[in-house]
Amino acid sequence: MKNMKFALGLCLAFATSAYGGEKHDLVLELLEVTNAKQNHELMVDAYINQLAGNPIAATPGFEQYFREAMAWEALVGPTTKIYEESYTANELKAITEFFSSPIGKSFIAKAPDVNEKTTVVLVENMQKALKHLTPPQ
Repeated sequence: MKNMKFALGLCLAFATSAYGGEKHDLVLELLEVTNAKQNHELMVDAYINQLAGNPIAATPGFEQYFREAMAWEALVGPTTKIYEESYTANELKAITEFFSSPIGKSFIAKAPDVNEKTTVVLVENMQKALKHLTPPQ
């Protein structure tokens, strides 16, 4: 199953790269090297866990809606375009080279924990802000 997913991912990458050119390929490589999809999914899980304590977010169907709205498949296209518009091919190559280095790999390995802790802070602040939107009981 894992090999089939990998093969499907490769086919998708090759199919999209035929339309995207060198920068598109470089962005996809960078996203792969940095484990962007896995880290994104961990971040979504962390947001859901944090928001579950908020009565506004803790409603039936919220998790399903949130997962659909924040799905990697929904965001990878626009994200790829942003990277293509923001970085030159040389910059993308250098960034990918960095994240392929031992220090870059260490950064990637620690990113899920850092992102989870950051998410806790962000959600706590969002919850404080949401309290100002709801009328007092």
